[in-house]
Amino acid sequence: MKVSELTYNQLPTILARAMKVKNVPELNWDLCGKLIEKEKISLVRSYSRWTAFYIGPRADSKEAEQTADTAIEAVVKCFIEKKLGSEI
Repeated sequence: MKVSELTYNQLPTILARAMKVKNVPELNWDLCGKLIEKEKISLVRSYSRWTAFYIGPRADSKEAEQTADTAIEAVVKCFIEKKLGSEI
């Protein structure tokens, strides 16, 4: 399944796997703020959707990019893609 196709309800369980933790995290701004800072994820709004992306050490290509209806969902999906790949 593609990360972009994950539902909001599936995200906490997959996020726990990506974070390599046993407890399923609560999706909130405290967690997403830490992910944005630690993982260097950028977040932008375009019209009615949010896009989160990670550009690695080489600035010529995006390594992970996810678009979603909410900013939190976009950040979590981007982190999952960065850690587990675009398909899980």
